[in-house]
Amino acid sequence: MIEIEKKIAENTLKKLQKKSWSSLTLDDVLEKKNNKQKFIKTKSDLLKNLNRYVDNSLIEKTKNIENSSTKDMLFEVLMARFDILQENRISFIKIFEVLKKSPNKVLKLFPSFLESMIVTAELAKFNVNGFKGSFRLKGLFFVYFATFYSWLDDKTLSLEKTMNALDKNLDNVEKLSKYFK
Repeated sequence: MIEIEKKIAENTLKKLQKKSWSSLTLDDVLEKKNNKQKFIKTKSDLLKNLNRYVDNSLIEKTKNIENSSTKDMLFEVLMARFDILQENRISFIKIFEVLKKSPNKVLKLFPSFLESMIVTAELAKFNVNGFKGSFRLKGLFFVYFATFYSWLDDKTLSLEKTMNALDKNLDNVEKLSKYFK
């Protein structure tokens, strides 16, 4: 991620601490000197940029992840993703509230979400290539979004409820996957 993209993402998250998504404008987050950039033309582009920002932060945060079982590595990488969301919780919840009311926006962002799950899988050394990999990717997608709903309701500082939900969701998918071997 180039520095200007990172700054725009950080500025977007900062502005969302005080503003709603609907009242946020591109001018609010794009610094005048950065208006020459060509990759942010719409608010959907802002959302895609935020997604890349989270992915980039996740890559940095998991550089020294310890090699262990697939489940443990998935747990570590997914919890790192939730930790990143937690740092800007108010902003990400505001974005989610808008997305859940707008299926068209979700569909536009689906390829970006899919890329994020692939990044997550790669960081956890979880193979999502080929025919079997497509099922694994769908399972990972399910685990992430099921756990995301727990994160939304988790008011604990340690994200204890999120960790418990993630562990349970990973267990359930692991049990289910045994039927497809």
